[in-house]
Amino acid sequence: MIDFYTYPGPNSRKAQIMLEEAGAPYTVRTVDITKGEQFAPDFLRISPNNKIPAIVDHTAAGPVAVFETAAILIYLAESSGRLLPVDPAARASTLAWLIWGTSSLGGALPQLHHFVDSTDKVPSAIERFANDCVRMLKVQERRLSEVEFLAGEYSVADIPSFCSTAGWLSRVKALSNGALGDTPATHRWLKAVAERPAVRKVMAGG
Repeated sequence: MIDFYTYPGPNSRKAQIMLEEAGAPYTVRTVDITKGEQFAPDFLRISPNNKIPAIVDHTAAGPVAVFETAAILIYLAESSGRLLPVDPAARASTLAWLIWGTSSLGGALPQLHHFVDSTDKVPSAIERFANDCVRMLKVQERRLSEVEFLAGEYSVADIPSFCSTAGWLSRVKALSNGALGDTPATHRWLKAVAERPAVRKVMAGG
């Protein structure tokens, strides 16, 4: 059984989708970040960076705590034997796109969100992060025009980028003043990922 420490948001959805894809039984344990519960000593022992999501896998050998979204996705893929190839080349490609989705695209979009929605507008910051997000979404579009999914076949690599793109593609397009352009491959991919039962369940709030 896995304890899933979460609060509503894109990173938690990424981890929960992989929990569902892995077929792992889990219990949801809400950490209310609006009340500062992420700073509680018990939670900090699980997630030293005081961030959600985090998991504790109660294995036969003892509890295993994992924090950071990418680490959780990799752990669940490895422990379940699902969505992560064993072939070295395919595995390297999958991990590269997974880390790209969590750190590059998944790191820039929240920054753009912060500066766009801030009451104290900083035009240079908005321009910087908007341009960076446009660049990365173009990288993703080029990749998806060549392959069906980010690492070729559907894998753990698609989950973080799907969650980020589904929530932000239209807004980045609006902010780009036409610089992003059409993204037919991305739309095709978004539809394919969204149709997976695990994704449908989590995106619907399951």
